[in-house]
Amino acid sequence: MSIEDGPPTRILLVGPASGRDGVIGGARVAFAETVRELESRGFALDVVSTSRSRAAASRGRTLLREAFVFARVLLRVLAAVRRADVVFLHMSPYGALAAASALWLVCRLARRPLAVRFFGGALFEVHRRYGPLARWLADRTFLRCPLVFVESRQLCRQFGDPANFRWLPNTRDVAPSPEASAPRREAGGKLAFIGQLRMEKGLAEALVACRSLPPDWRLHVYGPPMPDTEWALFEGHPRALYGGVLDPAGVPAVLRECDALLLPTRYRGENYPGVVVEALQCGTPVIATRWRGIPDMVGHGESGLLVAPRSVGELEAAIRLLVADPDLRRRLREGAGRRGECFRGARWYDGVAADLRALARAR
Repeated sequence: MSIEDGPPTRILLVGPASGRDGVIGGARVAFAETVRELESRGFALDVVSTSRSRAAASRGRTLLREAFVFARVLLRVLAAVRRADVVFLHMSPYGALAAASALWLVCRLARRPLAVRFFGGALFEVHRRYGPLARWLADRTFLRCPLVFVESRQLCRQFGDPANFRWLPNTRDVAPSPEASAPRREAGGKLAFIGQLRMEKGLAEALVACRSLPPDWRLHVYGPPMPDTEWALFEGHPRALYGGVLDPAGVPAVLRECDALLLPTRYRGENYPGVVVEALQCGTPVIATRWRGIPDMVGHGESGLLVAPRSVGELEAAIRLLVADPDLRRRLREGAGRRGECFRGARWYDGVAADLRALARAR
């Protein structure tokens, strides 16, 4: 880790800082980690939050709310941009055409370099759906920024490995667990589902598949309710318990108590889920779907088990296999711990810091 000599490089960070709604998602956790990592490397930071309420509303009210957030962010960036050496935007690909291109124009007028980080795995899919004019605009504005950080190596390849693209996966620095490879209790077990309670995250599939768990096994569900949460799925469930919302700092302790993390997701914004990184670093195997970037993270039969999206049958079979085989659980725990070391922050943010400082000097 390097701390620069002389006045610190000042970064204007624009992204999903914690909001008043209290809903914790992967993008907010990743953004908070970016703030910590850059501060620890000696950067001076100004932060403009793009967080918005996620409360259910009519389409008209939602559009009005989005327009208000867009205007608020733009005004705050205009007020702070000339103090910055670099502007660093963090966002989902959805809505990038308006937001990122507008910020690109602001930075051009202020003569400040813009770096962009896209969360999730949908950037190429969104870009492909653009019409000719929209694609032309994207290619000549925010996708031409000197630094474009994407969450998976696959996204770099899909765009043809341009020189300005960088791979920056979700990272965590969970303290190593001395119990990761030690034998765990075999009288009963614990599975966990941790995340926003979206149906696209595979919550329904997990609850249905776990109905056939042995009597001494349980599925513990944690996470904030969402507008589409189907609470009826919990009613009368013989093996599932809802444990409320976890503070991010408490997630590793829960994961270390678990025999596996369940994440049968098909969420469109998913790519490298942060909770999977945390599970691997805790030595906790992952049962997840072959969805977007997850197979790059979880080796089937090495650090977890992978199933087809929407397949309750495959998910139930994978759970039965894990429950019935203590030796498999031990091997997967060891493999998960090894794989988790690939996603520690120092390895990745040293490179991000070097890129940002080079960009500031080039200005």
